Amino acid sequence: MALEGTIRDFGLPDIFQLIGLQRKTGLLTLTNEKDDESVTVTFENGMVVMADSSARRLEDRLGNVLVKQGKVTRERLDEALAVQRQTLQRLGHVLVSGSAITAKDLRDALQVQISQIVFRVFRWRDGHYLFAPSDAVDYDRENFAPMSADFILMEGIRMVDEWPIIEKKIPSFDIVFRPVVDPSLIDVAAGGAAEGSASERRSPPTGTGRIRLGADEERVFRKVDGVRTVQAIIDSTGAGEFEVCRTLFDFLNRTLIAPAGRGATRPAEDGATAEAASKSPVPGYVVVALVAALAATGLFVQRRSPFAVTALPPLLRSSHALILEEAARSRLARLELGIEAWRATHGAPPSALDELVRAGLVDRAYLLDPWARPFHYETGPGGYVLSAVDEAGESRKDATLDRRGGR
Repeated sequence: MALEGTIRDFGLPDIFQLIGLQRKTGLLTLTNEKDDESVTVTFENGMVVMADSSARRLEDRLGNVLVKQGKVTRERLDEALAVQRQTLQRLGHVLVSGSAITAKDLRDALQVQISQIVFRVFRWRDGHYLFAPSDAVDYDRENFAPMSADFILMEGIRMVDEWPIIEKKIPSFDIVFRPVVDPSLIDVAAGGAAEGSASERRSPPTGTGRIRLGADEERVFRKVDGVRTVQAIIDSTGAGEFEVCRTLFDFLNRTLIAPAGRGATRPAEDGATAEAASKSPVPGYVVVALVAALAATGLFVQRRSPFAVTALPPLLRSSHALILEEAARSRLARLELGIEAWRATHGAPPSALDELVRAGLVDRAYLLDPWARPFHYETGPGGYVLSAVDEAGESRKDATLDRRGGR
């Protein structure tokens, strides 16, 4: 039986969760009339195994990215496309069998490109969906590792939560950034993660200070040259749009890069709305660094609860409740970061959570839990208490942050 409706009535997180829980096999077609785009997501036993978009076909995207990464020349790609048209084989198979790229190159590129197609639809606010079950589906089983619906759900909602913050400083993919620190000051941490404490990694560069970056961060930083656009950096690194933009956002807050104008490239595929970059009214580098940390903590959360679905099917109720609980705890964590940012600048916690909103440290939506109940907050000797509340408005002991004195 087909599953059909509108995204406004039944959100994408719930659609993916339902298909995953019931381990369905078939095609989910998502249509956005406003942007004249259609995305098809293929599921096998509840796992995402393929995705394609009418705006830009997967194989076109895949070939262009491999060229921009330097994995294959344009001439070699054109030859592979000609072979593909004659044999009807997948482009990736043609490139690997012809030794143009390695199997690992293909697996990595497919994972990124399919992920981007899937995650981008989580930003749609309207549209139509149709899930058509089938007995079997076709995909590149040799080179693509299926992604669980739970993983898609977590990552998709995290992106939805963080994109509005990132877009304030990166409103379009045609923006060009330039480095403002000497690349020779960069230290690359072993194992892909920056060593040292978070405060050390996020401290402003000094005349003699070293700057610690993880391997993935360093790869993005090396592409910032005052010429490449954000889109060009995304293409040349081979990483996802969200990961690259989040890294650039972090660089901006750490004063490692600065805007250098706009370049001649196509606009962002997702049609991101251009917004003027804004600065927090609260002064101090510490606050800027903590706001950057704030942007990276949102899990399972949207500005408005994505799971507030009327007449939720019984099958989803238990997992739905768990996700709401995680959302409540995530909002508590974000509020705590905002309070600590305020305290670092003013020497004391804010008298009310509304002050965090006015200072630009948190969005007003985070003052309420996913059930639209306000969090309890009070200041006390040497600190504050922040907690979620139950239906009676009483503080929950299992969701309380007591930051008074040494506690």
